Amino acid sequence: MRNGNGKPDLSAVATLEDALEMVPEETLPVVRRETAAPHSDRLAEIVKLLLMELGVDVANQHFRETPERVARFYREFTSGFCVRPETILKTFRSEARELVVVSAIDFFSLCPHHLLVYGGRIHFGYIPNGQIVGVSKIPRLVHALAARPIVQEELVSSIADAFMSVVKPSGCIVKAIAKHDCVGVRGVHCPGVSMTTVTKRGIFEQERIHVEELEVCRKKGREQ
Repeated sequence: MRNGNGKPDLSAVATLEDALEMVPEETLPVVRRETAAPHSDRLAEIVKLLLMELGVDVANQHFRETPERVARFYREFTSGFCVRPETILKTFRSEARELVVVSAIDFFSLCPHHLLVYGGRIHFGYIPNGQIVGVSKIPRLVHALAARPIVQEELVSSIADAFMSVVKPSGCIVKAIAKHDCVGVRGVHCPGVSMTTVTKRGIFEQERIHVEELEVCRKKGREQ
């Protein structure tokens, strides 16, 4: 939508800061990653030593292949260290200047404090400025940057910064709502607790606008 000066009507943009109060699903869906992990490496031997130190019988049928499995898991969940956003975000020239929302992006990552999994959903919005991006590329960027030990606060910032640097929109906003195993299965043992983080760039930082358009987009995406 445009105002009388031909500029984007900022009243049609929601910030997500006071909206999208969605609690993650009880059972989080599977996020499929495309990066293959090595079949064997030194990490498997390290995992085997860890199991032995814990008193596990690594000759037991249930543990014989565990070191390799765990090594593949950690290789997969740390593949994001080598991400190049410019190879993920394919852009197209466009005159569009209205809000674009990609909602309910499932993701998983590793807590760097305990190397336990956390995951939930990310909602992403941006205002184009001469370029738009293929819709599938936004979930790909999220999955790629989440595949490493990183706190949730920094994950949303890294997604926003990567998108701004490649696509150069007028602004973008990222909101993540996630549950953390380090809170649910250890320590305070509160599996129902979820954490929300929001980061804003560009036009979303400069203006504080509270309207319903983005919330409507998110709800429609969830119902489909």
